[in-house]
Amino acid sequence: MTGAMPSYTVTIVNEHFNQTGQQEASDNIAAWKSAIASAIEIAADQVSHGSPFFGAEVTVAQGKEQIGRYLVSVGATPLKD
Repeated sequence: MTGAMPSYTVTIVNEHFNQTGQQEASDNIAAWKSAIASAIEIAADQVSHGSPFFGAEVTVAQGKEQIGRYLVSVGATPLKD
């Protein structure tokens, strides 16, 4: 019998929003990869809708223990041919 996957709390914060959610992952590495991917997804949406830059702090915790803290940033600018 296999046990349930660990649960992690992911928080993504910048000057416009504060989002916290729970996610399950097989281990700490999978949890932070998923958290960073979530922030990049939000960034892609923001930048594709005209914002030239997106930056946010991403934290991952398991219970009361913080296992990662990251800064995710995405920017876009048009290029001339």
